[in-house]
Amino acid sequence: MKLLHLCCVAPPQGGGMGSVADMEVRRLRARRVEAWLAAPAVKGIEAQEQVIRVPSFTFGNAAWMRGLERLCSDADVVHLHYPFYGTAGQVARLRRAGVIKHLVVTLHMDARANGLRGLFFDAHRRWFQPRVLAAADQLLVSSLDYATHSSFSAFITNHDPRLVELPFGVDTDRFKPIEHPLDPSTEALAKEDKGGQGGLLADRWGIPPDAKIIGTVSVMDQAHPFKGIDVLLKAVAQLPSDVHLLLVGDGNRRQDYENMARELGLAERAHFVGRLNNEELVNALRSMDVFAFPSTTGAEAFGLAMLEAMACGVPVVASDLPGVRSVAQDAGLVVPPSDADALSAALSSLLNDAVLREQYAIAARTKAVTYSWDAHVDRLLEIYKKLCVSPS
Repeated sequence: MKLLHLCCVAPPQGGGMGSVADMEVRRLRARRVEAWLAAPAVKGIEAQEQVIRVPSFTFGNAAWMRGLERLCSDADVVHLHYPFYGTAGQVARLRRAGVIKHLVVTLHMDARANGLRGLFFDAHRRWFQPRVLAAADQLLVSSLDYATHSSFSAFITNHDPRLVELPFGVDTDRFKPIEHPLDPSTEALAKEDKGGQGGLLADRWGIPPDAKIIGTVSVMDQAHPFKGIDVLLKAVAQLPSDVHLLLVGDGNRRQDYENMARELGLAERAHFVGRLNNEELVNALRSMDVFAFPSTTGAEAFGLAMLEAMACGVPVVASDLPGVRSVAQDAGLVVPPSDADALSAALSSLLNDAVLREQYAIAARTKAVTYSWDAHVDRLLEIYKKLCVSPS
């Protein structure tokens, strides 16, 4: 069985869609299944062992892949990560023509934006999305909560048998708390906590060893304005001077956010550290007292970065958005999206209550363990195999 995943981005590019597609392909290959991830070629990014970089005509994250028919005709199952404007239309035509034997589509999110981009997204959802999704043999969603409140809701109300809830996973062997949990009632030990990273962060990024650390992990580019970094900065600006903000991630809007931090008086307290390697990312997550996930719109559907923080035993404050709240529930607090005051109050309540923070930390890890990549891939393989033995 040969599997071809198609996604508009792939690591080292940022974004949850690419991370999910890459993880699925890697874990399928670990089970000796021939699986590939095809993504548009990007200048300066080389193809990887499992990633095919396809020459494409691109506009933002939209792309028309050259030679897609040849790639797809050689696969037993094509798995499209949607939205993928341009290529999604190509895939639908190839499925209707019989070039693609079986088509699985993961419905990641409704793309949303302001201005002309928003009008384009709306037009696509109205006129082209139905044709793309109608071509699929199987439709996967990370949560029914999100699907119910999105443009995919008709699949639920119509009881479409193709729709399957399949939550994403987290590597709980990689993302895990420090080996020796500390008694949160002991303030000295709580300060010494941070996974042994307090001194390292002070040395590398200028964060005082005794600081209270709010952290987030996010793409900071024009395609992800809904990540709510501006809301988070406004919220932290209301907190005391011993509260520092650790922002992991990069993108073409990072400088805008850095400028905003300075304007809010956070020049010494907001630490933009860019992308981190695997070990650095885990250490950064462990150093956080609270993880903030302040997304603002339904373009956010799940929260992989938040789930990774939860697996490290970090309590969360997240936006009350469909899908996101399903992950955050019991692991921390949820607040209205785009409400900097509510976000600031929730962050303050956790930072100032070590016992509550520890209770949520334990609950966060316990919940994260239930999001298994192994179970996710088991179900994927069942779906693929069932399609391959059934008539086209």
